[in-house]
Amino acid sequence: MDNKGKATGKNNTRAIILGIIGLILFILGILIVSIHGAPLRGSGAGTILIVIGAVLLVIAALRAFYKRK
Repeated sequence: MDNKGKATGKNNTRAIILGIIGLILFILGILIVSIHGAPLRGSGAGTILIVIGAVLLVIAALRAFYKRK
């Protein structure tokens, strides 16, 4: 039983999940800011979601690139 194949997939799983969550938050923030009839428009929620999404995308990219080494 070789555990090498099992560990390689697990290293990038967290980075992929962070990237997906970050992308969803980023898109949601853009939609809140750009749609005129959005209920949260003008409250700052869109800007906060854009910033959090961008930070999560950067963290996911860093995790993915540094886990490869």
